Amino acid sequence: MAIGITIEEVMTTTVLCAEPGVKIIDCAKLMAEKKVGSIVICTEKDQVIGILTEQDLVRKVMALNIDPNETLVAQVVPKKIITITPERDLYEALVLMQKNKIKHLPVVNEDGGLEGIISFKDIIRVEPGLMEISDFKEKLTHEQQHTVFPS
Repeated sequence: MAIGITIEEVMTTTVLCAEPGVKIIDCAKLMAEKKVGSIVICTEKDQVIGILTEQDLVRKVMALNIDPNETLVAQVVPKKIITITPERDLYEALVLMQKNKIKHLPVVNEDGGLEGIISFKDIIRVEPGLMEISDFKEKLTHEQQHTVFPS
């Protein structure tokens, strides 16, 4: 179901990037400073090799008690990177995100070079009607909404 809007029309072209040898803490500080939810991990030649998200910081670093001051970002980013090309339809990006349970999608050219990034929020901002067919909507039970952790 194409909607007639290309990735190129919606993607952000200014992308926060880091090389694989950077420490996790430095990536997290940069993400906080720039107020973004992800940082793309690239080689010196802008070849995308991974992405670090806020969820990764929580689930793969904090929850596993990994030291972000000593651990390189390459050690925690997923080995399989999902990308999309700029000429693809916005709906294809949504389907790809749903299928892979991700919320950030690096946009690459045919040679794998970074062109931009698109997020789930970008898609919904441009085409709010897609929210209804998205499985990202979380339906919390009453109990889940009021979970309190003891201190």
